Amino acid sequence: MNELNKEKWKSVNSIIEVERIVKIKEKITKEIAYFISDLKPETGAKYFFESIRSHWQIESFHYIKDKTFLEDAWKVKTKNAPANYSIIRNLAINIFRHHGYECVQEVIEKCANNVGFMMSLL
Repeated sequence: MNELNKEKWKSVNSIIEVERIVKIKEKITKEIAYFISDLKPETGAKYFFESIRSHWQIESFHYIKDKTFLEDAWKVKTKNAPANYSIIRNLAINIFRHHGYECVQEVIEKCANNVGFMMSLL
C-alpha cells in the first residue's frame, strides 16, 4: 500500500467478511460482502454481526418505502407533509409485519377495495 493510501485508511482496524444467503422470490444465491471498521478485532464477531444485521434491517425498511410506496418519487415537499406521510408509511409497514406479512406489496393489494380486511389489521 503506498503512503497516500495509508493516510486515507489509517483509522481502519478491522475488515469483516460476511457470507450471506440471499433469497429473491424463488432464487437463492450466496454472496460475500466486506465491511471496514475502525474498531479493533478484539471487539468480537458477535458485536460486528449484530451491528451489520441492525444496519441491514434499517436499509430493508427504507428499500420497502422507496420501492413499494415510491417514497423518493413523491412530489409532496411542503411543511410537515413529507414527515407525516413517512409516519403513515412506517405505521402501515409495522402493522403488516406485526400480522406476519413479509411481502408488503402483497398485503397492500389484499387491502385494496377490501375495507373489512384492512380494518381487521388494526
